[in-house]
Amino acid sequence: MQLRKILILCIFATSISFHGISNVSAEPIYHEKYYPEGNGPFPAVIALHTSGGFRTIGPLIQRYVDAGFAVYAPDFFIRHGITPRTRMTTFDEYREEIEKELSEIVGLIKTDPKIAKRNVFAVGYSNGGFWVCYLAGKGKVSAGVSFYGVWKANFGREIRISPDDYFSKDSSPVLALHGDEDHTQQIGFAETVWDWIKDKGSKFETHVYEGADHGWDRQRSRRYEYNEEVDNDSHKRTIAFFKQHMR
Repeated sequence: MQLRKILILCIFATSISFHGISNVSAEPIYHEKYYPEGNGPFPAVIALHTSGGFRTIGPLIQRYVDAGFAVYAPDFFIRHGITPRTRMTTFDEYREEIEKELSEIVGLIKTDPKIAKRNVFAVGYSNGGFWVCYLAGKGKVSAGVSFYGVWKANFGREIRISPDDYFSKDSSPVLALHGDEDHTQQIGFAETVWDWIKDKGSKFETHVYEGADHGWDRQRSRRYEYNEEVDNDSHKRTIAFFKQHMR
């Protein structure tokens, strides 16, 4: 299936056209839209990048489009000048602004005539997994999946707000996928926060992959070891989880 996208450039108050898709106005933060072939309405996935920045989400988008989902991919770093080196400011200095900006993205999705408004989901990788907790924890999406997400910042260091602070018994369902050999988000720290979330009565599921490290789906990474088996299984679980919670 051919990938189709619209680039939304937040810096300039202009409209642009891409691959024959109708013009769109400038939006609150930079994001890209991708649709499957056809008219829809499609279920949608908000795809949230890692601390490596927006470029890290690109190679993963096609798989969601192939599964029949429209994808909105926001860059929650660029407006604030966040870089991989300053990634920790995501969770404190710019946290409240990013919350508002991602909420605006949800609002935009729900005005898109090509989207099935009751079936908006979120998937996040590492840093993006933290923001899945916000979007699903606050009930802004129907369900969310966190891939090797941030639970207690890097290597278990404290962050000003813990992901469990977003959760309640009224939260949307979340699935946390993690490796037991994750050397960045160590499993012991993740499990502690997971217990806090479950204690709140939230609809929260976990799956731990034996022998998997952080970034198991990074095929061309010099830092992380690609794990094809885990990559394939985690994607299948994600799509199944979203379909389970479609309305």
